[in-house]
Amino acid sequence: MIGREAYLMTGEDREYLFDHAQQLSEILNEECVELMGMLEKIEDRVAISRRINKLEDEGDHIFHEFADKLHAVEQDPERLSTIFNMARHVEDCVDMLDELSMTIVRYNTRTVSPGIKASVNAISGCVKKEMHVLNIMRTYEPSKQEIFIRAINEFDAFKVDFYKMYDMLIFGLFSQSHDTVDIIRSKAIYDAVKDIFKAFEVSADDCYKYMMTRNNSVLNAAAEN
Repeated sequence: MIGREAYLMTGEDREYLFDHAQQLSEILNEECVELMGMLEKIEDRVAISRRINKLEDEGDHIFHEFADKLHAVEQDPERLSTIFNMARHVEDCVDMLDELSMTIVRYNTRTVSPGIKASVNAISGCVKKEMHVLNIMRTYEPSKQEIFIRAINEFDAFKVDFYKMYDMLIFGLFSQSHDTVDIIRSKAIYDAVKDIFKAFEVSADDCYKYMMTRNNSVLNAAAEN
């Protein structure tokens, strides 16, 4: 999630940062795969949650390496803040997926409703779109702004769709379920998923900020020449 010539860092530095950002996104995707596997084999939820927790720990290490390198090579405070926040919010999503898996275990979830499966599927789709946005950002130039904005809007659309789904799921839960424990359990899971989409929303906003920062850097460089 780094710029190019206008940033005070070498090409090697940029590749290092992008590689780590990509690794963080891949950790997020691996967590999704594990979570989908948990829903298919809910009886193995504890063991799978532990695997997700190990992925979260790996994500922490990757983010810390990213942050250390970024602070060493980026001198502009605004750019540093923009880039740091983008990676940090992806790392937040990694943490929240770990928390979602623990919520499923914590509430002793033994059956998986269609609503829970649909919610996790929505997360998985959003993560893949986030990875696509990252690939575009790796070589972003102002000439690619239209493609970039389209990708961000598609990324953000997952949040809008899930919020609609969330309202329907909560309405159905309180309209049709007569099991108080099931209501409490399911709502906790749906709320955990909603928190993840809130974090994705912040990440999409970060992408717009990056685009504006990158465009301004190019304009300033052109003016100086």
